[in-house]
Amino acid sequence: MSFLFSRRRSQSDAAPPHHETQRPSLAHRRIPSGRHVDDHSERGLRGLLRRHSGSVSPLDIPAHDHIQKGAPPVPTPASNQRPPGKESARSPRSPRPDETPTAGEHCEPKQPGNIQDFLENRLDTASKPHDSASSKAPSPSDRGTLTKNEVKALLSGAPHFLLERGKHKRFYPQVIFPWDEQNAVVQHMWDRKPLPHASFTLSTLHAHLPVPDDWVVKGGVPIQAYDWRRTDATNRATFDIGIFEVPNMLSNNGKEPGTVGFRHFLELPVSDAVRFTGPEEPKRPEYMRQISTMGATEAFELMEGYNKPYSQCQSGAVFDRHRLISEGPEAWKRIGVRDINLRSLVQRLEHLRQFREDMLREGSTKTILDIESPRQLHDSLHTRFLHPHPPPADILAGHPESIKSQIKTLAVVLATPGAWINFSLPEWRFRAGQVLWEASQHGDGDCLTPTSGTKTGTGEGLSESLIKSGMERKWLLIQLLLSAELLLRLDAFVRVDMLHDPHGGNITVQELRQFEKLREGKVNWDLVVVRRFLNSLDISCPSPPTPDSARSKPSPKSPEKGHRFAFLEALTRKSSLPVGDLQSAWDCQLSSTHVRQQLEGLYVFAENIGWPRIAELKTTMEVKLGDCTSPVLPALIVDRWGQGNISQTPSLARADMYTRDPCRRRVKLNGSDPTQPQSLGWISRTWLSGFVIPGEGISHLLMATILENDVAALDQLGTTASLYGGFTLGERSWWSKACIIGRVLSSLTGASTCMGWIGSDMVPRHATTLEILESGWFELTVEEVQRCSSKPRIKQGARLALESSPLGTADITAEAFTLPRDPEPSPACRVATQSLTLSTNEASQEKGVLVAHEASISFSIASSVDEPITVSFPLKYNVRFVSAHQCCPPLGVFHRGDDQKESHASTKYTRLTGHPLHQSYPYEYVPLGALATTSAPPPSQDTETSPEIMVIDARGDRDRETFARAWCAYIGCHAIIGRCGRTCVACCIRQARAVDVRVVVRVSD
Repeated sequence: MSFLFSRRRSQSDAAPPHHETQRPSLAHRRIPSGRHVDDHSERGLRGLLRRHSGSVSPLDIPAHDHIQKGAPPVPTPASNQRPPGKESARSPRSPRPDETPTAGEHCEPKQPGNIQDFLENRLDTASKPHDSASSKAPSPSDRGTLTKNEVKALLSGAPHFLLERGKHKRFYPQVIFPWDEQNAVVQHMWDRKPLPHASFTLSTLHAHLPVPDDWVVKGGVPIQAYDWRRTDATNRATFDIGIFEVPNMLSNNGKEPGTVGFRHFLELPVSDAVRFTGPEEPKRPEYMRQISTMGATEAFELMEGYNKPYSQCQSGAVFDRHRLISEGPEAWKRIGVRDINLRSLVQRLEHLRQFREDMLREGSTKTILDIESPRQLHDSLHTRFLHPHPPPADILAGHPESIKSQIKTLAVVLATPGAWINFSLPEWRFRAGQVLWEASQHGDGDCLTPTSGTKTGTGEGLSESLIKSGMERKWLLIQLLLSAELLLRLDAFVRVDMLHDPHGGNITVQELRQFEKLREGKVNWDLVVVRRFLNSLDISCPSPPTPDSARSKPSPKSPEKGHRFAFLEALTRKSSLPVGDLQSAWDCQLSSTHVRQQLEGLYVFAENIGWPRIAELKTTMEVKLGDCTSPVLPALIVDRWGQGNISQTPSLARADMYTRDPCRRRVKLNGSDPTQPQSLGWISRTWLSGFVIPGEGISHLLMATILENDVAALDQLGTTASLYGGFTLGERSWWSKACIIGRVLSSLTGASTCMGWIGSDMVPRHATTLEILESGWFELTVEEVQRCSSKPRIKQGARLALESSPLGTADITAEAFTLPRDPEPSPACRVATQSLTLSTNEASQEKGVLVAHEASISFSIASSVDEPITVSFPLKYNVRFVSAHQCCPPLGVFHRGDDQKESHASTKYTRLTGHPLHQSYPYEYVPLGALATTSAPPPSQDTETSPEIMVIDARGDRDRETFARAWCAYIGCHAIIGRCGRTCVACCIRQARAVDVRVVVRVSD
C-alpha cells in the first residue's frame, strides 16, 4: 500500500530503558582523576533542588550557590593546560548508549513503543523508592529521588530531539514537547524564521501553515496582513507522492542570521546532492556487448527484438539523452515513445491541466475516470503517445487495458535510464526552465548542442536544426505529459478503491513492491515537477490552419523524420490523419497567472537583502511586464530564440553544471535589453512563472533574476555568476549562505539576510595590497569539516534521542542535576571587526570569477588593562551554524534564602530561568578572550565518556558573535547559536549533543 499513499510511518526506535538494578548508581560512578569537584558540583541539586510539602515541584536554591563557581584552571586539549578564565563543568562518566539492552534482553514484560512511552517508563522506574525492609526511615538515595511530577515540572518547556522513522530506511528529525500538551506557548516555539512571502513556499514539499496573500516579512518584522486568506488554496487532497526535498528547506532559515535549523543540519550528510549522483555514463545493454561472441541465429533473434517497442526500457542500457533525441522516432520506439504530433501533445497537456485545476478548485471527488473510461484512457495513450505493447501484450497478466497496467507502462517508460531529464538531481531542478525558455545560445548546462548528433553519423548540421525546431523542448514536454498521465491515473486509482481495480483485479504485494521500485528516485521527482508545471503554467499553441490553406500549402517534412520510419509505421501515421502539426516547439506558448505574486516576492527579497537599486529594478520590470500595480498582469510570451544563431563555443563546460564542489555553482546570466517588453532570460521566466521546483534552487533563482534585470549590475559583474560564492557592488557585498564568508558576516551589524543570501557592509580587500576588491564575483576554496562519527547522526536512530534526553543517560535523582547559568557579563574584553581579506594570485581569475584560496577576518581585541591587539582567523572550514531551538521556562520554582533561619511560611519562591542539566552532559565555559589561544575540542574517541561541550560566551554585541563564528570556521567546528532569553544553557548543550557538535555560542544583543 506504500506505493499508493507513500506516507511515512511514525515509529520510534528509542531503546528500552535499563532495569533499576542494571543502572550504576552515583555512588559507584568513577570521578575522573586529576579533576577537582567542588562541593556544589558534588552535591548536584541536593539542597539546591529541595522538595517542600504542599507544592507540586517547589525547589530550594540558596542565594549563595553558584553552579560554576570556584573551579580551578584545567588543561586544554592541545597542551594539557587550560587557558585562564575557563571553568569546568565536567560530570562523572555516564553509561554508554550501546550498553542499553535490546528488547529481547530486557527483563520487563512490556516495552515502550514510542518516545513518550520510553520517557514515562524511565520516570516510573526512577520514581520507585528503593527497598528498605530493615528500616522504615528513607534511605539517602530515597531522599534524593524525584517524583514523576517533579521531574516533569523541572523539565517542562524543554525540547526533546528525536528521529522519526520513515520509508526507505529514512529518518526525519523532529522536536517535541511531550510534557507540555496543555501549554499553547510551545506551538509557537521554533528554531526557524517564518517564510517572508507566500511565493517562497515553493521552496519546500514539507507541510506548513498556509502563507496568506498579504503576508510580508521585511527586515525580520512581519507586516500586518489585512487579508489572511490564500486565494489559490485548493480544497481537495491528491495523491501523496511521499517524498521531500533533502535537506528540509523550511528549516533553511534559522532564527539567527546565517544559521539553519535542527532538521536542515541533520539532513545535510544525506542530502539529495549526496544521494543522487549523475548523470550516468551511457552504455549499451549487456547482451549487445556480447553479441560478437554469439552464434548467427542467436544474434539475429536478439537484433530482431532490439527494435521492438519497449525493448530497451529495462534492458540494462543507459541512454545518452542528446543522442536519443537526435536519432529520432526509430530510437524512441525502443522505449515505447511515438513520434508525437506536437499540437496533440500541447492540447492533451492543457486538457489535463485544466481538468486538474477544476477538480482541485471545486474540491470534488471526480477523477479522470469520470470523464474517460479505462478503455478510452488506454486507447488514447497507446495510439497517440506510446506504442502498443508487442506480443505478449499484457504488461500485467490478464489485464492489458487496466489502470494498473497503464500505470506500470508509464512508470517503466519514465524510469528508462538516461532517456529523460533526471529531476532527482538538484542541478536539473534549478535548470528545468532553461530547456523550456531558451535554446543553447549561452552554451552552459547540459542542453542539446550543435555537436550532439555527430556521434550518430547523421550529419554535422542535424543538431542545429533540432535546436532551432525546439526538439529538446518538445522532448521535455513529452516527459511532462507522460508524468501528468501517470499522476492523474494514480490519483484516480487511489480514490476509486485503494486496493481494488474494477477493471484489473486486486493489486498484489509483489506488484506494490514493483511499483515502488519503479517510482523510487527519478519517477517520483517527475511527479513533483509535473505538479509544479500544472500549477504554475498554461500551455497553448496557434490555431490550426483552415482546410483551404492546408491544401494550398504542402506540409514540409521536418529534418528529423525522413527515411527513419519503417513502411508499416508510415502507413499507420497516414491512416491516423492528424491535425496539422506545428513547425517548431517554440510555437508553443507558456503563460502564467502567478506573475504578480512572484514579482512581489522578488521585491520583498530585494528589500530584505538591502539591494541598492530597487526603484530602478521596479521600473525595468514595468517596462518588461506592464503596470505591476494592475491586478492582471500580461501572460509571459516565449521569445522565438530558437530561430537565431546557435553558439558553437560554450562559455561554461558541462562539468560546471554537475560539479558537486560545495564552493562552486556557476551559471550564465542573460543580458536582456530593458527597452524591449517581455525580454527576459530563462532564469527570470522560471521565477516569474512560479515554475520553481523544491530545493535550494529558489535562492539561485531569486538573486539571478535581480541581476538579469539590473542592467548596471550586470554590466559591472559580467554574465557569469557563481551562486555559491559572493560579489561586491558599490559599497556593499552579497554572499550566498552556501559560502562560509556569508555565514560569518551575517552576524555583523548592518547585515541583512533573506532566502539564502546575505548583504553586508563589509567589502573584501586584497590580502597583500589591502585594496578594495570592487565589482566582481568571488569563490572561496574551503575544507569540509571532519565528522565526529563515521556514521551520519541522522542514521543513528534512537541514539540521538537517548544522548540528548533531558533525563540524561544515568540515574534520575536530585543529585544528578545541576543548573547551568550564563556567567555575569564581562565588559573587560572589547571586540571590533576590522577587515575581510582574500588571498588570490594572477591565475585565480576564471571566466570572470575570482577564486580565493584563503579568506581571513581580522579583529581588534582590547581589554581594560592591555593594549588592543589584532587577531586574524583564516576561514578554512565549511562549518555550519545551527539555531538553538527555543525553550520555555520550566514550571519549577526555587527558594532564595537560608531555610534554617526562615520559617516555611515566610519562604519566597521564584520561577527557574532555565532548565536543569543532567550531569551526564559535561560542558565547560570559555570566555571570549581565551578563544585566540584555544584549540578545537577533541573528537570523542572514548565511547565510555561523554564528549565535553564547549560553551563560548559571546554575549554583548554583534562583533563578539562574529569573532566566535570566525574562530569556529578557523578550527573546523560546527556550532549551536543560542540566544539568551530564547534558549537556556541546558537546552543548548543538549541540542549540541543531539546533532553531535562540540561548540555552543551564547549570544545576546
